[in-house]
Amino acid sequence: MQVQKMKTITPHWDFVNAPCEYASYCGGCKTQNLLYEAQVRAKEQQVSELITHVGKVLTIDKCLLQSEATNKVLVVIQDGWRDSELGLSPYDVHTHAGFLKHLMLRSGSDVKTGLTELMVSIVNNVNTSVGNTSLGEEEYILYGKRTITETLRGITFQISANSFFQTNTHQVNSSIDFLGDGSEIVLDLFCGTGTIGLTLARKVKHVYGYEVVPQAISDACRNAEQNGIHNATFVIGDLNKISDSFGTEFPKPDIVISDPNRPGMHMKLIQYLLKLRAKRIVYVSCNPATCARDLDYLCHGVAEKDIKGCYKLRSLQPVDMFPHTPHIECVALLELD
Repeated sequence: MQVQKMKTITPHWDFVNAPCEYASYCGGCKTQNLLYEAQVRAKEQQVSELITHVGKVLTIDKCLLQSEATNKVLVVIQDGWRDSELGLSPYDVHTHAGFLKHLMLRSGSDVKTGLTELMVSIVNNVNTSVGNTSLGEEEYILYGKRTITETLRGITFQISANSFFQTNTHQVNSSIDFLGDGSEIVLDLFCGTGTIGLTLARKVKHVYGYEVVPQAISDACRNAEQNGIHNATFVIGDLNKISDSFGTEFPKPDIVISDPNRPGMHMKLIQYLLKLRAKRIVYVSCNPATCARDLDYLCHGVAEKDIKGCYKLRSLQPVDMFPHTPHIECVALLELD
């Protein structure tokens, strides 16, 4: 649905005409149409809300993003940290005291029925960092098995606690379509548990996946084996710290898939891709701002670094992976120019 403004009946009482003629297009000083006193009030309110809510414990009885089963687990956990005898006190960001810093609830689906799996495991993740990092250095299985199960495009995935997997599998099914002749070599960067690479493996010659999280690579290898996929190779590697020798251990790919986290791709990796000159790049991003930056580098280069771009943006599709939030997933297709 598209909405177009017809006319202004009554302007907002804090509305003013922007002094700069480029205000509507530039994107720099975005609040020029707002009375300056109103801008200051809004900034004071923003600071007040941030200070007030930091470290605040919020009791949630039901999260609509979770299944009925995981909401029941949430209630049990919240009852637990209220009981001082159990020693599950919530972590205090100011004093760095407390046991329970983050609670991660993940649910998979039964392969045969498609229904949400019942409780399969409890994992204690030890996090010694005083920052806001949600996952720590060690994990211990307190109950059950090490993984949950999810099915995507006919592939069954085993996912461990530290491994990333898309939360909205319904949208993942519609996010990437592949057209090829089966002879393609695919380089899957930031591959995680092999979500994208393994769903394409039966349509291409070989998939090479890279990921920095060891547990995710273990999951990817296990997922390939359990699904009878023998043309996929997964390697542990930090793509933010690649060396000049990166790429010598696999043949030149025809297609590169890159699915980085929110900061986007490191400049070293962008330079590598421009030197590699694969026929196509599929860029999957959860941050439109860094996506736009990286696409610009790949298409137009970086003049101050004497780097020339060599790609043309063929398509860009936003995907609403996170409804009712401001977050947007984007899938871009670039072809060698």
